Formats: sequence, structure tokens, C-alpha cells
Amino acid sequence: MTTARSMPGEHTLIPLPGHDQQDLCATCGQPLGYWAIDRLTGLLDRWGWDTYAPEALRAAHERRQPLALLLLDLDHFKDINDRYGHVAGDMVLHAVAEVLQGSVRDEDIVGRYGGHGGDEFLVLLPTTNRDRAMAVAQRILTGVKDLQVSVPDVDRGTRTTLSGLTVSIGAALYVPARGVEPTLEELVLEADAALLTAKREGRDTVRMGRPR
Repeated sequence: MTTARSMPGEHTLIPLPGHDQQDLCATCGQPLGYWAIDRLTGLLDRWGWDTYAPEALRAAHERRQPLALLLLDLDHFKDINDRYGHVAGDMVLHAVAEVLQGSVRDEDIVGRYGGHGGDEFLVLLPTTNRDRAMAVAQRILTGVKDLQVSVPDVDRGTRTTLSGLTVSIGAALYVPARGVEPTLEELVLEADAALLTAKREGRDTVRMGRPR
């Protein structure tokens, strides 16, 4: 997924499928994609996700191609906010978003889930079977674990480096041979159930739901 790199709080744009980054909206005059981006992470926000993810799922069904959905949740993220403050939490979210961007292809769709302050992310992987979905998930697990995030320590008035961060991942698969087109909501629910299993089984892992 190609996005402009930014620091937390900076505005960023994403080239959306089928559009040049310089294309402007005929209604508001803003670059296409302006409304679709979460400003903190540079990923699709909920509006953008709800626009582009269903299109990708529909295309997979029409072309009879497999597709995978990953739902990720940062482990013990509340502890970071409680100990170091929300600025530190934002910096961690931005760093994790960078890992996601570096772990997927241009055609994959990555979004922030759960609205403002949410620590969950969605990754939609077209033309992806179980093996590739697991490979991407493992790459994300490793990338997050390798992060070293320098954050302010508001209590001590200094900075500290956070390491050993982990995520839990739930995965859902769409298998076109089954002949029934699932809704995006069904895939998210399946991935969410797998995510809960990953958390119950110790976190820092990926679990797969049943294919649809």
C-alpha cells in the first residue's frame, strides 16, 4: 500500500485505486482521497475503508479469486497510554502503521479501525490464500516486535524507548469455490472471533477463522 510518509498529526494523502494523486474532487476541490485518510497513521480511515474494501471484496467474488482479511489489535495498548500519556500512544500507533505499510503490496488495503483513539487495524489482501495471509501476518508480528519507539515520559520529563511491542491478529479467508459472496461485515466478524482466540491463547500470535 503506497502512502505518503508523515509524522503524527501531519496531513497525508494516499493515491487511491484508479486515480492520480493530483486528481481533484469536482465537488470540494480537494485532492481525491483527502477525506479517506486517518491523519495520525496515514492509513485509510473508516470512511475510506468502507468505500474501498467492499469494492475489493466484490471484485474478488466476480473474478473468483481468494481474499484474506487481517484484524490486528495492539496488545496492552491501554497500559502505554496510562503510563506514558496519549502522545506516546499516538507515536506507537504511527510506528505500527509504518510496519503495516511496509508489510503489504500496493494493491492491498490497510485501514485504521475503531475510530479516533482506536488501536485496531484492518488489512485486506486480494488474491491471497491461507499461506500468503499467514506469511503477511507473521511479517507484521515480527516487524512490530522489532520496533524501538522513542516517546516522552511525562512523569519524569525525559524520553524513553519502548520495545517489545506486540500485536494479536485474527484472519478470515474468502474462498471463491464456495460460490457465496460474503459481506465485509461477515469477514470482519470472522476475523474478530479469531482475534479473540489469539488473545486468549497468549497474544503476540495469529489465529485463522474458518474459510467463507
